[in-house]
Amino acid sequence: MYKLLLISFLIINSVNLSDVSYYEILGISKQASTQEIRQAYKKLAIKLHPDKTSNTDEQEKFIKITEAYETLKDPEKRQKYDLYGSFPSYTRKYDYHSQSEYNNLFYNGLYKDDSFVDTLSGQTFYSYLNEGFHFINFYSPFCPPCQNLVEHWKKLAEMYKGIVKVGAVNCKYHNSFCYNSMRIGSYPSLLFYPNGKHGNFIYYRGERTLEHLDKFVMAYLNSRVHVAVVSQILNSNKPIAYVLGANRIERGALTRISYHLKGLVTLVIVEDDNLRTKLTDDDYTTVVFKYKEIKKEIKNIEENDVVKEIVEALPKIESIGPEKLKDIRNRLRQGAKSPWVLYFSTKGTDRLLLHQMTNIFPNINFAEIDCDKWGELCSSLHVEEPPAWGVLKTGGTYQLAHGTDVKTFIPTAIQATNLHTLSASDLQRILEGDASMWVLAVVPYKLSWEHIADPFMKAALNFIDSNDINFGIMTCTLNTDKYCRQLAQNEPAIVIQENRKRHYYDGRIEEDQLTEFIQLLLDSEDLELDEQQVLEISDPSSRQHTWLVAYLPADCGVTCSHLAHQWRLVANKLRPLEFIRVGILECSHHSHGFCTNVRSPTARLYPLASGQHFTVSLQHLSEAPYILEWALSHIDEIQKLNWNLFSKSVAAEELNPSSNRKPWLVYFHSPRCYHCYEMYADFAMASILLRNAVEVGKVNCISDRGLCQHEHITGYPSLRLYLHRNKHQTFSRVITLQLKDYDALLRDIEAYLTQYDDTLLNSIDFDVRNQGFNIKHDEF
Repeated sequence: MYKLLLISFLIINSVNLSDVSYYEILGISKQASTQEIRQAYKKLAIKLHPDKTSNTDEQEKFIKITEAYETLKDPEKRQKYDLYGSFPSYTRKYDYHSQSEYNNLFYNGLYKDDSFVDTLSGQTFYSYLNEGFHFINFYSPFCPPCQNLVEHWKKLAEMYKGIVKVGAVNCKYHNSFCYNSMRIGSYPSLLFYPNGKHGNFIYYRGERTLEHLDKFVMAYLNSRVHVAVVSQILNSNKPIAYVLGANRIERGALTRISYHLKGLVTLVIVEDDNLRTKLTDDDYTTVVFKYKEIKKEIKNIEENDVVKEIVEALPKIESIGPEKLKDIRNRLRQGAKSPWVLYFSTKGTDRLLLHQMTNIFPNINFAEIDCDKWGELCSSLHVEEPPAWGVLKTGGTYQLAHGTDVKTFIPTAIQATNLHTLSASDLQRILEGDASMWVLAVVPYKLSWEHIADPFMKAALNFIDSNDINFGIMTCTLNTDKYCRQLAQNEPAIVIQENRKRHYYDGRIEEDQLTEFIQLLLDSEDLELDEQQVLEISDPSSRQHTWLVAYLPADCGVTCSHLAHQWRLVANKLRPLEFIRVGILECSHHSHGFCTNVRSPTARLYPLASGQHFTVSLQHLSEAPYILEWALSHIDEIQKLNWNLFSKSVAAEELNPSSNRKPWLVYFHSPRCYHCYEMYADFAMASILLRNAVEVGKVNCISDRGLCQHEHITGYPSLRLYLHRNKHQTFSRVITLQLKDYDALLRDIEAYLTQYDDTLLNSIDFDVRNQGFNIKHDEF
């Protein structure tokens, strides 16, 4: 080794370094280990470091040995160097010469399975953003500048692992998200989020090289941490790491080390030779770690190795086995209030994150479980690949973390005492109907579900006080995947198991929508009808309410599951009108009688005291707003206005007011506008309650475009209240009302009517909700 180093010095001083190999520059053989490469570089770096000499030639030699070291220390780069030679020779070109190569780039992008760059989609993007720094690359795999950026971006992600979350979005595949949601207009677009999800992003416009990207990120890092220079040994009851000279570790690396250890260890620089002598007499010591009686000398110069050795010197977290775990869980089941966070590790596991979490959550108990020693215990707790995290909560509930940000996971999981990680036997018991209502997140083997983990946990928190509902997560392994595939195929599924009844959630995985879906299920127990009840409803002589009934055939699958949810939305919206009852008949294979005639999803409206009914196919009206518009159109007394009717009734009153005519409330809409259907139910319900106080009409702005233009309608839907001249008001007014829920709409209209003519309020019967109505006759 020493002979090789001597030869290396001779080569460095006498030969053009561009003509010799990296091995010769460092004075090592081609068979040298990574450790030998590091030692060789360290000895050369100490002699040739720019801080030690002002000689320009020697500074250039330092750059060359650094370039050689950076290449040979990385196994992948070293292998390519051995095969192809210098860096430009082995830089990857993303050319494609076949359809399969093109497809691979199109679907997988440039960062598939990279260890440091997170591949994101529109579905996972917003859940990926959390606290701290984020740097996202929006790119096309076929864009040359994007291809040139790849190695730089991967290296940046590796350098800043644990400090900056570095991600990439393949905009060729996720085009709609990039263009419509993120407004990405060119590739690559690099967006930096200095405050994570809290605040705006910064558009990076510098050179797309590692050097410039590093400088950009480092500017933000320097604003968060400062490494001080000290001239004496510090008296502190906290861990301190003394770096023996600013030139021992590259300044950027020093800042990153300080950021990693923030809150755990104070990092300082020692420049004073006398102080260095007090700390150590070994010239090769880079860092001296001191804490109470602990002292450790670190000779490594690699930042990851330095961090690892410092973390290993920190006081150990309590390690537990099966008996201790059993004792903890029993105490939690008996009412203990202090939850435990479990960290599952194996030999060589990096414990930096564990110590960071103990620092962030000082009032929470932490324990480590060695999966090399307690493999069976780890398996029973569903741990497949350590390191992993789990939480034991008050009441003894256990939850394993899956791909979520640990800092966010811990506080949320601890609060969600109704959320469990399930085993295959737990899932089977629930699906057999031997339990109360369960909301299940079912994740087949090898499928990602990070995008649903956070909203699912937050939805569980919304039902924390309900004793009738539990939440469970089943992430299947290769051995248990058959259980998950009963419920989910190509993507994770959310299933609500209510005894033996099963509901599939098919909406967007967002906290509010999932919470609404579950709440509707809890509130809709009275919706279900049997065949005998349907026969009674069909008999007008025994009917005491207006009934709106959905008939769903057997074996309707996902379609009927979707329709059942829409029907619950309909029922919830019509709940204030107590003269209307809403029901649903879900037929099964064992049904006879009435169900034998139900061949497709159908809805029927049965008016009170009428032998007729109205029928519509739910294959045509499959969304709640459309169903509500259809049903209410047979109940309300809203007039369809065209230009002729509007002129004779609404406009004529303005020219020739009469004392006995009422104000007009007019709804301007378009049949092509979904929001018009969404708001129509609130308008129609308000009109039912106001029918004695105002005249109500609606205008189709597609068929009567001229009328809407005359009334200056610029957006749909629009609601106008026409108050004509009367003895209280010498001028006419047209008031544009903001469309809200029916109750708020009533309050707004009541305020205007009070000013206009308060006697009209006497004709409003707010008890109309409890009354029946004369239902329009079916023309057919």
